[in-house]
Amino acid sequence: MQSFQGQTGAPGIAMGPVLVYDQKMPTTERRQVAADEVERELARLDAALKATETEILQARGRLSEELGEDHARIFDAHRFILLDEILTGQAREIIRQGWCAETAYAEACENIVRSFRHLGGELPDRSGDLRDVERRVLGQLQGRQVSGFRGLSEPVIVVARDISPSDTATMSRDKVRGFVTERGGETSHSVILGRSLGIPVVVGVEGLLEAVRNGDKLILDGHSGKVLLHPDEGAERQLEQLRQAYADLEQESLSYKDHPAETRDGRKIELLANIELPDEVESVVDHGAAGVGLFRTEYLFLTASDYPDEEAQYSAYRRVLEGLAPDPVIIRTMDLGGEKIASYMSFPEEDNPSLGWRGIRYALAREDVFRTQLRAILRAGVHGTLRIMIPMVSQVEEIRAARALIESVKEELQAEGLPFCDDAQLGIMVETPSAVAIAHLLAKEADFFSIGTNDLIQYSLAIDRDNRYVQHLYDPFHPAILRQIKRTVKAGKDAGIWVGICGELPEDPVFAILLIGLGLDEISVNSFRIPEMKRIIRSITYDQAKNLVKSAWSYATATDVRRNVGRLAARKFPDLADSLAREGRNR
Repeated sequence: MQSFQGQTGAPGIAMGPVLVYDQKMPTTERRQVAADEVERELARLDAALKATETEILQARGRLSEELGEDHARIFDAHRFILLDEILTGQAREIIRQGWCAETAYAEACENIVRSFRHLGGELPDRSGDLRDVERRVLGQLQGRQVSGFRGLSEPVIVVARDISPSDTATMSRDKVRGFVTERGGETSHSVILGRSLGIPVVVGVEGLLEAVRNGDKLILDGHSGKVLLHPDEGAERQLEQLRQAYADLEQESLSYKDHPAETRDGRKIELLANIELPDEVESVVDHGAAGVGLFRTEYLFLTASDYPDEEAQYSAYRRVLEGLAPDPVIIRTMDLGGEKIASYMSFPEEDNPSLGWRGIRYALAREDVFRTQLRAILRAGVHGTLRIMIPMVSQVEEIRAARALIESVKEELQAEGLPFCDDAQLGIMVETPSAVAIAHLLAKEADFFSIGTNDLIQYSLAIDRDNRYVQHLYDPFHPAILRQIKRTVKAGKDAGIWVGICGELPEDPVFAILLIGLGLDEISVNSFRIPEMKRIIRSITYDQAKNLVKSAWSYATATDVRRNVGRLAARKFPDLADSLAREGRNR
């Protein structure tokens, strides 16, 4: 038996035979053609492009019907690439130089990818959509379609280096029990689709492809990110016990979904959901969230073939606000840059994109794009309770500039006679050490704080959480992180503004209790975690949580904090023993 550790992509446990999914490009031999064959090759290319467009439109239609229009827009970007005149023009020119259609199209695609690499940043990773289209076109030229997972006869667990969104769209829950990838992150298109389809997903599992073969038995735990290859009988028994424990816990937690998020001694916590798509509104309602604490709007940009226009954004924002009214919806303005770049965006070469042109820095530099988004947000705000949040703030000037631009947009909308929201709160994400250090100054400019734990941990500890050499050092229980949160909460309270938190950190039961004890007013998590979070909140008192925080200050290491505070929590809150034990197993 071999054990691997990755990152959780979508919750759930699965066991079954492995299907190693090879996404290699169809092999194409470089072949020249005679002058009298050029017209035939041009016609073959045109036919393949038309057939691929039909294939993409059919895939789009299926996905729209099954998961909604938001997910289906992934294929709009693919169609845009397919019909791109630069790409097709290059391919035709290479054919005219005496090469076959396969050679010409593959070379034209490689030229585009090479230009991505020349631009630098994270654009090489975004060439995946282009490669997906290339695979389809070459398949058509060779007389075979890319069928994805539609032809499966038996249930499998898919293992791949990466899985394209178009292939994920061909998955069904009865044939694909789960999938594991060596690459990818929890916000990739494929993972989001898998989550929506209800398929357990684990990503970032390095070395698995070297060890696995078709038919091997494999267990994946989408809750913890663990993967077991060749599990023994004991592991299988433990799997069934764990599966039942998760099911029992989920069933018990669901009974809390309609209750208020309030501690036993009366402290109310605003418990909201994180979403990326308007289609997730139903899940937010079904799981009992009191609104949306983080609407990641960049997904609208990353699945489009160009910057989405005002009407497209207005429609998306309106659906969320209208669907959840009168509950609040916090819309985070575009957090583009770093790893969140689409192929149509022009970003400069940066040695360290995560510390570069991203978030509010990019938005303020691209005022035309930012203004369009703000217009759409403010117009949609009349259909619900709107709050606006600015990402990646590191200095006072940024929030002042954002507020000034919002006021300018309001004047513009008023002059045009368009209705808009005039009283939306404007807050910031606290996710940089500098924002924590000047939180007392930022609190005078903002209406609320939301602590972005994922980046705050990464930047505060100087650790890239996707770097396998230092990944083990990425620990939210580090005493520095607790103190960063405490300092931010105090600055907010002193200024009279409310302070929330978003990210994966609150989903750990022990840390959730610590956050309540630190005085957080609002907590935002994935919607399926809401019932369990309510159960945790309703099982404790505020005073107990504060005492747990006091005990944490006496420990110097993350290991000591986690171990000792976890033990103390287990003694103090026996009703939460199953949740605390689950997290212990996951670690």
